[in-house]
Amino acid sequence: MTAIENKTVKTDVLIIGGGPAGMWSAKRIKELDEKLDIIIVDKGGKWGGQMTISGGDFDAVLPDEDVSDWVKDLIYYYDGLCEQDIVEKLFSMSYDRMMEYQELGCTFLCKDDGSYKGVPQRGLDHVKLYPAKYKGRGGEEMFKNLSSAIYKKGVKRLGRIMITNLLKDKEKISGAVGFDIRSGEFYIFEAKVVILCCGNSGWKPSYGKNLATGECLKMAFEAGAELRNFEFTKVWNVPKLFSWEGQTTLMPLGARFVNKNGEAFMDKYSPVLGANTDPHYITIAMAKEALAGNAPIYFDISKIKEEDVILIKPQIGWQLMNHEKLCALGIDFFKDNTEWNPQLNELLAGIVTDINGATCVPGLYAAGRSRSIDPGVYIGGFALSTTSTTGYLAAEAAFAYMQGLEHTPVAHQDQIDSYKNEIYCWLGTGGIAPKDVMRKIQQIVFPYDVSILKTEASLTKALTRLESINHDFLGRMGAADPHYLMKVWETIATSFITELHLKASLERKESRAGHYRDDYPERAADGLYWLHVKKNAGGKAEMYKRAVPLDTYKYPITRYYGDNFKF
Repeated sequence: MTAIENKTVKTDVLIIGGGPAGMWSAKRIKELDEKLDIIIVDKGGKWGGQMTISGGDFDAVLPDEDVSDWVKDLIYYYDGLCEQDIVEKLFSMSYDRMMEYQELGCTFLCKDDGSYKGVPQRGLDHVKLYPAKYKGRGGEEMFKNLSSAIYKKGVKRLGRIMITNLLKDKEKISGAVGFDIRSGEFYIFEAKVVILCCGNSGWKPSYGKNLATGECLKMAFEAGAELRNFEFTKVWNVPKLFSWEGQTTLMPLGARFVNKNGEAFMDKYSPVLGANTDPHYITIAMAKEALAGNAPIYFDISKIKEEDVILIKPQIGWQLMNHEKLCALGIDFFKDNTEWNPQLNELLAGIVTDINGATCVPGLYAAGRSRSIDPGVYIGGFALSTTSTTGYLAAEAAFAYMQGLEHTPVAHQDQIDSYKNEIYCWLGTGGIAPKDVMRKIQQIVFPYDVSILKTEASLTKALTRLESINHDFLGRMGAADPHYLMKVWETIATSFITELHLKASLERKESRAGHYRDDYPERAADGLYWLHVKKNAGGKAEMYKRAVPLDTYKYPITRYYGDNFKF
């Protein structure tokens, strides 16, 4: 332990996570006071997070539209689990952020008359996304322009550093600790405020989804923040043999899924919406079709009009390269039916904040997908829109907090030493490889009866298996070097989120929004609540219900999106 030196970094603002939310937070704070020192820390090697491989689609309420219409659409879409004041605030800011992206040099697709080309989402009346001009490179364009802007403002970035714990001075946040995943150096970050912008957690299902594994949620929980929405996951449709992006544009334009008999089966499960809905509902139907012996499932885009092909055909970037490679193999995505499968992508749990992104821990803020806004159903363009607005809001709230600080919080040395011992106790040991434990956890959550068609029996069995893995394997992992030390901490965090996911899924005995219980397929009359998680006096996770405060919200709930489906 003595061979590992401490490296202390002092800053005004520490941002954990280098994706769009982190960059927007940094951009806004520098606009408020260019003299403030800002450091973005990320365990990845590059800026941008998942933004760089996204299509660049963006949700925005245009000046001639009414924000309330969008809010009402989402109340309906979320089956009532909608924080109306927060959604209204974010959408009221969306057009300004879209214009800022455009001022930075990002381009959006326009019609011949110069107006923006919108794509309606999920069969909703008003919500739509605005695609990037160049299909296949929109997210990369956003990343390059936004990162260039904050570099010019003097924002610093440290990559390949994994943050494991937040530091506190009594009740106030005072920084964080972590380690360099290559050199193994121990980092102590002293900061007035910390903004968590780490993205969704998950189970490393595939390329592009293999970075965020729950450490952000775990460190926030340990610091005293509240969490919620562990029962909600994003189960996506993905091609069996390759990667593709843009389903949220393809479905509204006429793409559909068919079973082995060529039947467009979503018309059976939802005569009103058909395939023009959230992948969450489609994957339920895919699982039902598979159980009925109607797999494999194919993706059919033959119904898309020729004039709409420009919206979906990649013109540049990784998707064009992907398309060209597929053609060389004799597969034309735009002519041939391709086999697709459901895939458990991400956990949609997040940190509980107020409308501006402040947690219950003074000095700790959350932005982007670290905040949990949508309950397991998604509209295309929502992530890039909300990462910009929540990043902007968290920055303003953090700036206001710093103005009221009488002194800079300082972490105690015994706290730092304790975390350091905890981090490095795994290093240099010959234990079980983290990937083997991670694979065991994946085998628990990936099956359809746990990830899609949940039942009490399957969830209880999965929880028992997880408890066995935690007892027999989790504490016996080892790391030969700092890279594998990162893998150890990722696996520990994944076990943490998996346990809460299974328990929350058991607790919600109904089907609502992105949570489907095959043994409780209807909405419960008393189901309008969020499941919160907090650390109790004994340091354990305690789960409780928080009712949706309809008496304080503007709009009554008059309809439910889930009523469109017959499962």
